[in-house]
Amino acid sequence: MRTGQLVKDRYRLLEEIGSGGGGTVWRAFDEELQRTVAVKRALSPDSEDWAKRVGWLRREGTILARFSHPNVVTVHDIAVEGGEFWLVLEHISASDLAEQGVLQPHRAARLGADLAGALEAVHAEGVVHRDVKPGNVLITDTGTAKLADFGISRVVHGDVTLTESALLTGTPGYMAPEVARGAEPTAESDVFSLGATLFAAVEGVGPFGDSRNPLELLHHAQSGHISAPKNAGALAPVLAALLRVNPAKRPTAAEAKRMLESAAEAEPARAKQPWRWALVAAAVVAVIAGGWLAFRDQPPASTVAGVDVHAADPCSLVDAAELARFGEARLEPEYGNFTRCDVIVRSGASEVDVQVRFADAEAGPPPGRADAISGIDVVRNPPEAEACERTLLVPGARVIVGAEQDGEGPADLCGMADAATATAAGALASGVLPPRAEPAPSSLINVDACALLDGDGLARFPGVDANSPDPGVGGWSCRWESTTSPLALRLLFDRNQPLNADDGRPVRLGDHQGYVEPDDESCAVKVVHREYTGVDGNPMAELVQVIVTGARPQDQLCELATSLAEPTAAGLPKP
Repeated sequence: MRTGQLVKDRYRLLEEIGSGGGGTVWRAFDEELQRTVAVKRALSPDSEDWAKRVGWLRREGTILARFSHPNVVTVHDIAVEGGEFWLVLEHISASDLAEQGVLQPHRAARLGADLAGALEAVHAEGVVHRDVKPGNVLITDTGTAKLADFGISRVVHGDVTLTESALLTGTPGYMAPEVARGAEPTAESDVFSLGATLFAAVEGVGPFGDSRNPLELLHHAQSGHISAPKNAGALAPVLAALLRVNPAKRPTAAEAKRMLESAAEAEPARAKQPWRWALVAAAVVAVIAGGWLAFRDQPPASTVAGVDVHAADPCSLVDAAELARFGEARLEPEYGNFTRCDVIVRSGASEVDVQVRFADAEAGPPPGRADAISGIDVVRNPPEAEACERTLLVPGARVIVGAEQDGEGPADLCGMADAATATAAGALASGVLPPRAEPAPSSLINVDACALLDGDGLARFPGVDANSPDPGVGGWSCRWESTTSPLALRLLFDRNQPLNADDGRPVRLGDHQGYVEPDDESCAVKVVHREYTGVDGNPMAELVQVIVTGARPQDQLCELATSLAEPTAAGLPKP
């Protein structure tokens, strides 16, 4: 090939603009339509797999030529001449994403929405891109992202491409774990690569680290060793969804586009209205696993340091063996809500509950100096007489580690809290937490607490602000305030041993058994959702607690809580 050569008596080659294992790309001039184009030439006919590659290129060109999408580089023509195969493409005078430097999260989210739209269109035509990465994303002069696939190898930071003689196709720094293990690329793996590309855009390196060794990056990809983002802001929960190791749990390209559009809108609002940031972040989290995702029966997902709390096992944040030096330590994975995991430490008359749980991000960090442990900022909360607590500050949420005295003997509560904190910080810093055991289909883990009460049910709560529920982490709790009185309503999921009359006054709520338990300025109705056998073989129950608080007589609080428990029970899935 040479400058000035005419291809198919029409396309005059001007300059080579890229080359790689798949061939070469030239800027050319279409003398018939008087416009600049890009022409991609397949490998030389004397190459070993030329026929196969021409077949791939021909099929891709034929399919992509069926439609025009503003975020896909357009295919104009296929040219075959002298035993050589050329794909004629739209020429874009633009830089690629790898040349843009580190971007602000809202800017990366906006470009990501463009790319997700492109993948949606490509996937609808049955095409899998196979190699989404910063070098294949062109940014036009107007700031629009266009997806390209020129097969150009660019030796840049975190963008080392495997040679075509390798067994795998793609770029290790952006390759989905299942593809790295030898599976065929799919639409789901394209979505992962989109997430990896956006991760690199805001962090400066890909999710598998900054190694220039493709085999090391491939190893990280195969093991699903994904780093936690540090600078992603409102984009962090979206990245967590796109970068899920399990391809079945990733959003589709269409769903990813909607999530990224929301993240792009949320980020600037943080600077303009700081006091609303918690609500904006919660809205972005709700996008991830709410009605916009394929798994619509699951509650709004939350992320902790880029980890999806629905998928991640909280017990991976605590190690009973590390606490054994304080006494007999026993893991209790089914205490309370799905946000937590506990270790019970017994020594003599002392019994301490060491708990690690995912928690909501508050308006600001708790008071106190933050120290870094394994790269995670940790605030040591002031100790109390029977409890000691630590707060790990991670993107989008908090992780709370606490040690609480349940017995009467002496115990080093803060020593236990510090030991458990070190374990949790190390696990979070790794960016990869083992998955939970597969829950039962009817488990409350798959339910959104804010969706249990419809408008008619909430109407029983006087002055309710029905449009402003306050969801908890994972959607496993929800709170409403009254606008006309100092009343509050909270739904809280719980796990416990089967209840009896010692747990409150029995009451029948349709198909469910309930127990009414008054307390100071509150009343809770515990609704039994389902009974099951726990991991230790003992009988367990999943519950919804309907809790009403306020300065009213207990009988009025319990009457209101019972009234609200009826539609709550009716909204539960069949066990």
